[in-house]
Amino acid sequence: MEKVILVSSSKTASEALLDFLRGSFKCTPKVVESAYQAKTLLDSDIMTELVMINSPLMDESGVEFAEYVTGNTPANCILFVKSEAVEKLGERAEKAGIIIVGKPFSKTVLYQIVRTVDIAVSRSAELYLRNACLEEKINEIQTIDKAKFMLMEYKSMTESEAHAYIEQYAMNKRKKKSIAALAIIDKLSEQYL
Repeated sequence: MEKVILVSSSKTASEALLDFLRGSFKCTPKVVESAYQAKTLLDSDIMTELVMINSPLMDESGVEFAEYVTGNTPANCILFVKSEAVEKLGERAEKAGIIIVGKPFSKTVLYQIVRTVDIAVSRSAELYLRNACLEEKINEIQTIDKAKFMLMEYKSMTESEAHAYIEQYAMNKRKKKSIAALAIIDKLSEQYL
């Protein structure tokens, strides 16, 4: 996990959490003191993976900002609150997808929580990449099919003839079939549409 924002109005807490993250996860989070500063950072970097909020903040309690993070960004959010507030905020945090941790807490507990988030982030990124590859393949198939149907309609080819034509065209032009199909679509569109 590389893109982390640490939001804390307390210098002492910021330094302790920063040391913990550097030592345990080999990352250097960006540290800010207010929700406003953190929102500015989030807006400039949509790939932020984790936002850690040590409440209260100088410009709000921290709960509203945590809800903003989970509602408006893909980042995960850990909110540190006084232990007596955990039960009171538990249901609200759960609905918003916020991980809530009562203060004081041990480094072991924090390590386990951050490690779990790190694993989830890695898994999500892997699934996102797989999904993107599948979407690309679907788009390529749709493009090839469109070219095939246009060849069948405008050049009176059978499906197998259209398929062979696209493959031959791709080989002759030394292009991927989907790129060749786009070229065929463009040519047929110019001629017949």
